[in-house]
Amino acid sequence: MAIALPDTPFPASMTPRLVTGRAELRPAFGGDVQRLNRVGSRFAIDVTLPVMTYAQAQDWSDINDETDTVTMQIVQPGLNTGAPGTPLVNGAGQSGTTLILDGLTPYYVLRKNQWISVSTGGRLYAYRVKTEVAASAGGAVSVVLTTMLRVSPADNSPVQIAAPRIEGFATVPDDAWATNTAGHVALSFTIEERG
Repeated sequence: MAIALPDTPFPASMTPRLVTGRAELRPAFGGDVQRLNRVGSRFAIDVTLPVMTYAQAQDWSDINDETDTVTMQIVQPGLNTGAPGTPLVNGAGQSGTTLILDGLTPYYVLRKNQWISVSTGGRLYAYRVKTEVAASAGGAVSVVLTTMLRVSPADNSPVQIAAPRIEGFATVPDDAWATNTAGHVALSFTIEERG
């Protein structure tokens, strides 16, 4: 079962990065490099929290859990996600890089590189929007993603657009809980999706 990390305070910094599943073929004697897109590319986010007191930092102690995944809101500074409605996956059996949704606010605009997360099978999967797209008058939209869908979401699986989250195992550096003489801690950790 995933453990939800606190939504506040917002991180001092978040550095998202792609953990690619693609294959790259490099000819030994020259020629063109080929990239083969494969299912499995996912995201990791390196997080640094603002300086907190040791007591405040204890609210984040779930990053030390060795067996359960954690979820955390993906902060998108300066991006007003507005009121997207109640987006749901529209139809089972979807695959590839296009995700068909319904239930959005009519004409809602998803911006290029905006984060969304899909909840299916008891797990969250984070994705980024490849190209800007607007929902129809009926609230339906086909969203092109920067990576392939890792699992086929069930019909009517909820999609988080207003406050997307990432789920994965947290990795904590050795000095993450270093406490200075004033009793302050500046936590840092990485969340990487497990697949």
